[in-house]
Amino acid sequence: MIHYYALRRVNPYLGMIQVIDAGAVRAYSSTGERWQPRRVFDARQFSTASEASHHCGFELLPKDALLEAIHNRPTLPFPQADRFELWLLHRESAMPLALLRTCFWEHERESVTDPTWRPFLPGRAHFQVTFLPRSRGAVADARHCQAELEQLVNFAARPQPSTQWFRRREDGSGEGLDGLRLDPAGTGRRLPAEGFPELLVDEVRWSEDWQRDLVSAFHDSLAPQLLVHQRLQDGTRARLVPILFVE
Repeated sequence: MIHYYALRRVNPYLGMIQVIDAGAVRAYSSTGERWQPRRVFDARQFSTASEASHHCGFELLPKDALLEAIHNRPTLPFPQADRFELWLLHRESAMPLALLRTCFWEHERESVTDPTWRPFLPGRAHFQVTFLPRSRGAVADARHCQAELEQLVNFAARPQPSTQWFRRREDGSGEGLDGLRLDPAGTGRRLPAEGFPELLVDEVRWSEDWQRDLVSAFHDSLAPQLLVHQRLQDGTRARLVPILFVE
């Protein structure tokens, strides 16, 4: 069976990617114009296709099936289906703080060894604000602004950051799974949709206005990519749309 779905690429955030999943081989595209095939795993490690299906959640298909799937693909964009989400948790509330990873298949949930939230690609400096308080250096240089954002979010989870995987449901609620440094009582917990940040980082649970404004400005800087997300509330979409037309 061939699966068509879209994934968010996070930590750092690189927008949505479309996926045609034909078992042992997948094709990826950010625009739908050019598709990059990639081998998912070494099929030789399994004796039979049924064994692979048992371990990997899908049956092995020949490579030519992927070519046919690309040619006959449904209309883009594919449904956003990264239902498993790994969140960095708030130090005090243990609520989702920043999105670290997503995946479609449960078996692709990786163990967490580095819980650091990384909002930007190394070497890139393009995110700037002008409202940082003097206590934070009040420098509008992009590298300084990016460092302030990264430090703000990561410090909200430290000194012993914890993470948790969640299985999100159609109504937006989530079932807590395993994680790093996770309180055993947290496994199996159910959070309502309102318990998760709608975008990439929590914009609400901050003690000072400049902190909330900094996270909101980060999301605003990503408006073109975030508007592709398929589960945005009307108010959030209305907030992001005008940003596209600001010079």
